[in-house]
Amino acid sequence: MTIRLSTAQDLAEWIRLRRALWPECSPARQWLEIQQFAGSQNPGVLVVAERENGRLCGFAEVSIRAEHVDGTSSVPVAYLEAWHVEPEFRGQGIGRQLLKAVEEWAVGRGLSELASDAELQNKSGIEAHVSCGFTETCRAIHFVKRIAAPGVKP
Repeated sequence: MTIRLSTAQDLAEWIRLRRALWPECSPARQWLEIQQFAGSQNPGVLVVAERENGRLCGFAEVSIRAEHVDGTSSVPVAYLEAWHVEPEFRGQGIGRQLLKAVEEWAVGRGLSELASDAELQNKSGIEAHVSCGFTETCRAIHFVKRIAAPGVKP
């Protein structure tokens, strides 16, 4: 197993793993998110876990957030946007190795905190974060209300 920064050749495998992590997310939305991540003004990093056969079995997407993140005491902060290891490869330390690479990357950029989130119902994701040294800081439910200017249909 090799933990490394991604290359352009990893795109198809990255998409495959993102679809496994977020199967309810449409392909169009996945592609939009990939473009936003890859083209960000404040670039992050994609770290991948590569098997001996060249296929990927895990990844971590990390951005640098310039705005305040709940529970943090510094700005900017490294933010773990996505973290996934295929189920058959879990329990082998791959997730921890991905995080170690992410932490080294962040420290190398002068950052002192790594933040993340998990859906409230994602018990295994929450447990994985805690077992890797994350501390829960808050729980939140986000709301959106569609609005439009007068005469414009939302």
